[in-house]
Amino acid sequence: MGYSVLFPDDNIEKDSIQSIKIDMTYFKDIGLDHVFNDVLRSKKEFELDYFFHQPLEDVQTIIYRQEVMKEFENESIRQVIQEFSNEVYLIRKYMDRIRKNLSSSEAWDNNYLTRGHLFDYAERYIKSILMFKDKIVDFNVNSNAINYFISYLNDYLESPKIVRLMSELTILRDDLSNIEYCMFIKGGTIRVFKYEGQIDYSKQILKTFEKFRQGDVKDYRHKLSEEPVADHVEAAVLELLSKVYKDTFDHLTDFCNEFMYFDDETIIRFSRESQFYIAWLDYIQPLISSGLKFNYPKILSESKNVYSKDSFDLALASKIKEKTVVNDFYLTEPEQFLVVTGPNQGGKTTFAKMFAQLHHFGSIGVCVPGSETAVFLFNQIFTHFSKQEDLSNMEGKLKDDLKRLHHILVHSSNRSIIIINEILTSTTLEDAITIGKKMLERLQEREAIGVIVTFIDELANYSKHTVSLMCTVDEFDPVKRMFKIVRKPPDGLAYAHHIALKHHLTYEQLCRRLKNES
Repeated sequence: MGYSVLFPDDNIEKDSIQSIKIDMTYFKDIGLDHVFNDVLRSKKEFELDYFFHQPLEDVQTIIYRQEVMKEFENESIRQVIQEFSNEVYLIRKYMDRIRKNLSSSEAWDNNYLTRGHLFDYAERYIKSILMFKDKIVDFNVNSNAINYFISYLNDYLESPKIVRLMSELTILRDDLSNIEYCMFIKGGTIRVFKYEGQIDYSKQILKTFEKFRQGDVKDYRHKLSEEPVADHVEAAVLELLSKVYKDTFDHLTDFCNEFMYFDDETIIRFSRESQFYIAWLDYIQPLISSGLKFNYPKILSESKNVYSKDSFDLALASKIKEKTVVNDFYLTEPEQFLVVTGPNQGGKTTFAKMFAQLHHFGSIGVCVPGSETAVFLFNQIFTHFSKQEDLSNMEGKLKDDLKRLHHILVHSSNRSIIIINEILTSTTLEDAITIGKKMLERLQEREAIGVIVTFIDELANYSKHTVSLMCTVDEFDPVKRMFKIVRKPPDGLAYAHHIALKHHLTYEQLCRRLKNES
């Protein structure tokens, strides 16, 4: 059984996750595609998509991740782990290429230059572990996951293989550092031979001009990158040098053969999985700085009394930050569905997205928008957002809406989250009310929970399983939207505005028409 900073038990990753079905359609509907694209933009090399996309059904795994993320909230701890993770994962990236080259029969790849790089990365690898170990002890770490990893590193560094690796690194580094040689270059020919007291003209030149030195001067030397691997000339020089210092270069070859796979899979896994927490906290930090709140939600596996305070749509908040309007909600059994009505552009759809986002974020073990939250441990999220009518679809918009709704009713269960946004707009009010009530009846039978955004006020107080919410407007200027969603009976104005808009009879539309006709 391996160690993971994301899963307390490897078996959980295999067993509990496989039962969850992911419909990526809901990602786009509720804005998760934008959120995760931004979160993962700078972390592509770590391939973290799976961990953000895949909900969990195991409460203990979610709590395990919450405890680890709380540790990462300490900026100093996060910085130490990030430096370590970046370095270790970079080493693995280059080592994959080096191992491939050393396994090649081509001398161009399998040469002393490549072996030297393996030695250098092995040295960097050990130094990064020792540095991390020295730095992390300065902090009071509480999470079991990170404390286990620290204990693992202590045992790892004392293991016979690593003790020998560190000893060989020291001996070989001393041997390589003592190599002194001369190069004789004439035309296209290079000769290499041992340094045996020959005059170092560079030192003589510096000594000669030292007397002309007047204070500090600007250093115009430029440090050349060691990556990618140097060209064939450097490799050829090392090949010549290996004949001059045969014992040292034979030692280097033996070192590479013995420690070809010096990097440990548990450490590599930690370095990758740690980026899950770092990526999320880096993404939400600007929002926290703007005054928005985040919290670790309670995970409800039986009760469906979900709630949240001061919550918001994360995709929208990432764009407008301090202008974000926060909202609250709660469901108390037997309540199942929040039915949101009110004027257009009032925040109804944003509220519905927020509800679904909170449940997805809670299910992957990260902190979520809001000051206090409880989410239900779902097995699937279904969304039905109104689509613009496709003229190539001969069935029509109403039939398309009903087919998609039927899919939800057939496949949803008492552990589903259902978000339905502004459907049935292509039929008469009377038919929409009839279909809407039948829809609610069937949804309630499924014992699912969710949000329904609608212009049909009659659905808001359909039964004890529905809760009426309304988006508010300014008391003195009804045209001005406040984007606050409150528990309130429908006022009958939402549908009037819908009709006016549909027939181009809103105040603004009439003014434009009169102006054009005058």
